[in-house]
Amino acid sequence: MQQTELHEDRQTVLIQYGQACAWGIVYCFLYAISLLLVGPFIGLYTEKMEQSEWGDVSLWMGHLTYLSIMCLAFFFSGQWLSKQIAKKWPMQAIASFSVSLAAALIWLLTFDSTAGATSDLDSLTWLPFRLFLYWAEPVFESLPHYVSDSTTVKYIALFTAFIPGCAIMAGMKRGTHAPIINAEKAGKARRAVFLLPCSCLLCFIVTLLIPRSYPFSLETYPKVDGATAAIPFGEILVNRLTGVSKHSAASFTHFNTTHEAYVNLITKKADIIFVAGPSDEEEKLAADHGVSLQLTPIGKDAFVFLVHQDNPVQQLSVAHVQDIYSGKITNWAEVGGADNRIVAFQREENSGSQTFMVKKVMKGIPLADPPTVKKAGGMGGLIDAVAEYQNAENAIGYSFFYYANEMHQREEVKFLAIDGFEPSKDSIISDTYPFTAVLYAVTRKGEPVDSPANRLLAWIQSEEGAKAIEEGGYIPIEAKKAQSP
Repeated sequence: MQQTELHEDRQTVLIQYGQACAWGIVYCFLYAISLLLVGPFIGLYTEKMEQSEWGDVSLWMGHLTYLSIMCLAFFFSGQWLSKQIAKKWPMQAIASFSVSLAAALIWLLTFDSTAGATSDLDSLTWLPFRLFLYWAEPVFESLPHYVSDSTTVKYIALFTAFIPGCAIMAGMKRGTHAPIINAEKAGKARRAVFLLPCSCLLCFIVTLLIPRSYPFSLETYPKVDGATAAIPFGEILVNRLTGVSKHSAASFTHFNTTHEAYVNLITKKADIIFVAGPSDEEEKLAADHGVSLQLTPIGKDAFVFLVHQDNPVQQLSVAHVQDIYSGKITNWAEVGGADNRIVAFQREENSGSQTFMVKKVMKGIPLADPPTVKKAGGMGGLIDAVAEYQNAENAIGYSFFYYANEMHQREEVKFLAIDGFEPSKDSIISDTYPFTAVLYAVTRKGEPVDSPANRLLAWIQSEEGAKAIEEGGYIPIEAKKAQSP
């Protein structure tokens, strides 16, 4: 008799576990359907967040309000789910954490892949994970602007994946005990549930009502353009001078390539640009339009040469670089490397790095024709070409230090020392690294002193501006008299 009862108990437990698993799968399906239904509203909030003039504090209070509302939705869905399965903890946990466990599994499979470990959260590799957790998209959009380390961003995303499970579990516990709670306790419980979102909403409203004073608004901010490498500096300027969040500043900042920035300044589509010095073609274009360019040096960077990490060569001399890019040296064995042909990638004409290469590195020595096996489009494209070329150890390319070391970092690439000096912050400050590049703030001569561009330039040359330059990846230099090209 006891054996029969024990067998029946086991069957009951197995049925309950099966029921919990089945409802967990059903809940995942309903969760996916719900994301499709509320997706447009999440998109509207994300768009509003990017276009708003909220400050950083307001942005995150808005996110906390948004997340608390999402938790509330998961909480109530947990109450519904508690009515469908056995009122036992193991069964409740299986059902409630189905969404979180599925998200964590997608995260783990992506993170363990080669592409997932090296790519950012906003890459195509991580798209399945972000789609599954689309309700947290506004937070995922903002995170990279406040947390610089990509791996940390991914771990925060993993933590976010467990929010639904915890909220659903809390709702299931509340639903399980609801029948035995008296009216007074039930009222207190309901108020407690709404306390967090209401508190967050109140704090959010308060941050919006606090008066703020900044030199510019997004409407009065000058039209700014620049090189790709200067984008972080441009975003910092918008954030500091208008008071908008870092996320909104990134959405507002649109920099073209160096050449396009010069064209926009000359044709008065931009008021100030942050670039390297102009090429001969850009100087001629300015003269043809009757525009005098005013170049104000504001920061320093290094112009670096990079090879694949498998290349045994650690350094080159200035003469070696010139001979490689003029076509005199064609084999790595001639500079202490393996017996392999050199593939020397170049940038497109009039790009900032190509202009620096022609004027400051080659100094009049004609460049050999670039390889045609793979075109290096854009500054990031050149770095990728060196990292991914089928005979990667053969390749060499160039970029600016901050861009290659921070903005478009590739583990497969290493920087070469030049004349025995490694590119670094110290070697840039001391000018011991041979190829030090200058970042210019370029304006048109003759603009009024109180014009938005000149007001912005004056702020950049202040102590606060020097801090912004350093945070933007450059070494601040003392303001000098503006130069003409």
